[in-house]
Formats: sequence, C-alpha cells, structure tokens
Amino acid sequence: MKRAIVLAAGRGSRLVSENDPPKPLKLIGQVPLIVRILRALQDEGIREAVIVLGDRGAMLREALDREPSIVMRLRFVTNRQFDKGNGVSLLAAAEFVDGPVLLTMADHLYSPEIVRRLQTMDVPAGHCALAVDHDIERCFDVDDATKVALDVSAPVGSTRAHARIARIGKQLPDYDCLDTGVFRIEPALIEKLEEVYAQRGDCSLSDGVGALAAEGKMLACDVGDARWIDVDTPAAAQRAEAMVHVFGDGLGDEPEATTNLDPSAMELFAPSWVRAVKPYNESHFAVANERRDVDRMMSNESPFTPSARVLDAIMSAAMGSNRYPSGTDDLRQKLAARERLEAEQVLLGAGSAELIDLVVRTFVAPGEEVLISVPTFSMYEARTRTVGGIPVLVPMSEDNDFDVPSLIGAITERTKLVFLCTPNNPTGNVMEESALRRVLRLGLPTVVDEAYVELARGEQSYATLICEYPNLIVLRTFSKAFGLAGIRVGYALSHPVQIALLSRVKVPWNISSLAIAAACAAIDDVAEHAARVQALCEGRDFLETRLSRLDGVSVIPSEANFVLLDVSQAGAEPDEIVASLLDRGVLVRSLASHRAERKLVRITVGDVQQNLRCARALEAVMNTPARVWST
Repeated sequence: MKRAIVLAAGRGSRLVSENDPPKPLKLIGQVPLIVRILRALQDEGIREAVIVLGDRGAMLREALDREPSIVMRLRFVTNRQFDKGNGVSLLAAAEFVDGPVLLTMADHLYSPEIVRRLQTMDVPAGHCALAVDHDIERCFDVDDATKVALDVSAPVGSTRAHARIARIGKQLPDYDCLDTGVFRIEPALIEKLEEVYAQRGDCSLSDGVGALAAEGKMLACDVGDARWIDVDTPAAAQRAEAMVHVFGDGLGDEPEATTNLDPSAMELFAPSWVRAVKPYNESHFAVANERRDVDRMMSNESPFTPSARVLDAIMSAAMGSNRYPSGTDDLRQKLAARERLEAEQVLLGAGSAELIDLVVRTFVAPGEEVLISVPTFSMYEARTRTVGGIPVLVPMSEDNDFDVPSLIGAITERTKLVFLCTPNNPTGNVMEESALRRVLRLGLPTVVDEAYVELARGEQSYATLICEYPNLIVLRTFSKAFGLAGIRVGYALSHPVQIALLSRVKVPWNISSLAIAAACAAIDDVAEHAARVQALCEGRDFLETRLSRLDGVSVIPSEANFVLLDVSQAGAEPDEIVASLLDRGVLVRSLASHRAERKLVRITVGDVQQNLRCARALEAVMNTPARVWST
C-alpha cells in the first residue's frame, strides 16, 4: 500500500474548544497530532495521504502545507457533512479507494508496527482488515473504546491465519479485543457504507465493518505489543504526552528482526538530485589492475615511484599511526613559503578532488548554477550535481581557447561558482592572464585548478593574483608532477577569508599522517622533483613529435603530463583505437566523459620505454592494412 486516507473532519469538542486550533493540530510533545500520524505513515513507505477535512479545514490544510517534515504527497477533500458519522467522511474520499489503502483517524497515535502488520497481512481480494488489540487491560479508556468480537471458528485460508470479525460496537457486552482505529480497506467497504447512507442519510465506519463482518469479509489483524492511544479527551492527551516522553516519537517501535528490507528502497532516502548522479567511471583502473602487463598511460599518473626520501618519511610516520594526524601546520608553512603566501592562505585536502567537492558544498545550494568551461575534468560537473546544483557548460572555441565572452554571457542571478582548469585537462592549454582577469573581475567565487602547473612551460601560476582578487581559489595537487596520486594530497590557495569559510565545511583529520609526511618530504626533495619534471616534459615532447607524423591523427599541443590526439580523421572511433592499443599492451583513454565534442584520445606521458612502446603501438594500429580495428 502506498496511499492512506486520514479522517480529520470532526469537531473534536471533547478535546478542544472553538477558540483552539482544530483537534488534529493538538500538540503532543510540541508536534501536532496529525503531523505525528503522517510522519509514521511516511516512514513506513506511504507516499500519498488523502486528508478528509471538515471543521476549520482551511486552517488545517494551511498548517500541513507549511509542515517541512512531510514530504509525501498530500491531497485534500472536504466533507461538508462533518457533523455526521465518520463513515460519511470516508465516503467523501471514496474515489481514492481504488484498491488496498490504509485508513486511519487523525486523533489516534500508534506505533509504526501497526502499519507494518497491516501491510504484510495476507488479505483475500474483496476483504478488509482492522488492527485490533487483545491486551484490553492496557487501554487508557476502555469504556469509550470500540469493542470487537471475533469468530475464531472461521480462520482465513491463507499462509497466515487471521480471525474474522463477528461484531463491532462500543456497547458489546462480550468482546475479544479493541479497535485501534487503523484499517486496511478496499472498495468493498465503500459499497457497504453507500448502502447504509442511502437508507439512513448517515453512516459510521462501524456500520460498514459490521456489514462486511456479516459476510465474513472483515478480518482482524493482531497488533501484538505495539502501543496506541485514542487522543479524544484532555486526559487522553496528557497520557499521550507521557507516552511520547517515555517511549519516544515511535512509541517504543522496534521493527522485528525478521523484517525483509528492500535494498533498492534506500534510494528513496536520498534527494532526487543524488539519485540522478552517475558515479565516476573507474573502469579504466579496473582494466589496469587486471592487466598487469599493460603500460598505464590513461590517468595522468606519474610513471615514477616515490623517491627514497619520501618512502623513508612515510615509514617513519607510520610508526605513529595510532595517533590522530599532526604536522599539517608544517606542511601548510612549506606550501605557503613555496608560493610566497601566508599559512592561513593554505587549506589541505585529500587530493584536489576533495577540495573540488568542498568548494561546491560551501557555495552551491540546490537549484543554483555553476559555470564550467568544457571539455574539462568531469569532477566539476559531477560534484555540482550531487548537491542539486545546475552545471552550466560553456564550450571552448574551436581552437581550444577559453571562450570568455560566452562564459560572461552565461552568468545569471543564480550563478554561484566558476570552474576553470589551466593547464586544462584534457586540452592541455593555459588560460591567458588577461582572460582570467576578465572573469575574476566579476567577483564570483572562481576556482582555477592548477593540477598540472608544474609541467607548464614557464610554470605560470595564477596564485600571485590572490592578493588582487580575494574571490580566486587556486587548487593544486601532489598527484601529477610530484607522483603521489595514491597518497592523496592536495591544497587550496586563497584569501584567508575564503580559506576560513572553506574550513567550516571541511571535515577534521582529512589528511593522514602518512600523506602529510610524504608531501613534506616531496617538497624538500627539490633536485629529485626537478629531474622528474624535466623527464616528463622531454617525454611529452617526444610523443608530440613522434605521433604528429601519423596520418589521420592531429596532436594538440599540451602544457600538462599528457598528449591529446584528435582522431576525427582516423577512420575509427576513439574507443576502437583504445581497444586496439590495449591489445598491444598500452592502456590509454577515450574522452567522451570530458564533454569533448571531437573524437579525442588522451595519452599520459610515461617513462622513456613506455613512451617508445606507446608510439610504436599506435604506429602499428594506424598503419594496419584496411584498418582492422578491435571491438
């Protein structure tokens, strides 16, 4: 059952006066009665509630429309004859009883276990069921309760036997249990109520239940130990307050251990924008891990393992792994000195990926926009979507330049953040300072991702502009030129005010002691770092020169640790070329996920031998007679 009908039409004069809010809005534990009921239904999978209004219905509807905790769909119908029996209120919602639905009163508090038992009960078609309590002594007001007599001689033929109801009424002299006010109904009950109403001009739920019982079609569902109370008088309201205080909002509810949980239902707890997000595609890592014989030239990793100095620092730090991480101040001081900034202008992250996510969560709310120049690193768009933000994708020009006029033209009153990557992944080009200044002058928080800056010719960083533009956030990483991708260290550079703002959102201890030690050692290992950067730049030059000779391949010059190939004229799709290279022991990357409009293949710069093997493999692929591609 996904729908419930809640009867909330009566005056409730025994509990509230005319000067009070309507009875369903009576506060129990500072929460209105009807809100508690709707929350219980909502928590048990009910997705739509039909509220039958009557006395002061407009006030009740307005209160429910404003209630933030109710996320199920609410429908409202009005019973203008609300002074009559509660059966008339149900008839007002008859059109919504088109199959099994839950029926409940707006003044009965109950444990969600009652709903669960009704939902899982085996009820034959055309039958209805009433949740009943056999523990009569615990009822707060037995005299006022509706009594139920059972026909135990006629069990229901199903996998779980339930007694049939024989009679129901407040004045039964002999009875077996009490009516809790929670039903599982079908159109059959509506038909009986319509017959009674046609004869008398009025009807109660007990009339309909009695008529179905006479035909053996009204079943009793034992609620077991589940708590409930009819909040119909001031005394009952006081008892309800005490029950909530002692047993909690769920009245002590604890689902049975045998309850079968549907794993797919967990998605319903996530916001719609999270459910729509596609996870980052890591399939290329899986291929690399399965094929140890291939050269990993697909993820812009360094081909060089950590230096001896870095490994010694990691081993030393590992001895103190029983302690929470320390040393972040030392690392921030080193980074600040390297960039000629102050330590309070540096924020550490588990790689620049965490910092991208951190910036998005700091500035972007659902429905707000993030400006992204594409093609570029897919993480900017992906993390924007996880917070309900709207990525606004602005294509680069045909010659891979940042299209600043289009970027500026795409800004609206909802724009909260701008992402730029320079050198850009995957195009490898650097944004001109004059172009960047045009964007920064807009005053929007602007992220400049410099993951590859150490490999750029001239190593031009825009961190120097932070003193002029406090809205600038520069991101860096130890994953590329420093070769510590598996250690996960990145950092943000910005104005102290921006860093303090981001720090409010950052989780503590996000960088491990081992990562801190490795990064500090890598910074100090100046000569080794310079040698590795030089080797990568020479490898990049080799690949660009060698691969530019191939027919059907256009090499796009790069300022990063990769070479980008436009294979639009190669006579094959990028995925086919990638597969053919993999057959020859070289793993590279097709770039459809980077929002590239052209057919692009990206090759990460490796060591001397890897670069040579890659060049020979691609030459063999491109020179294959009749271009026989792998599939």
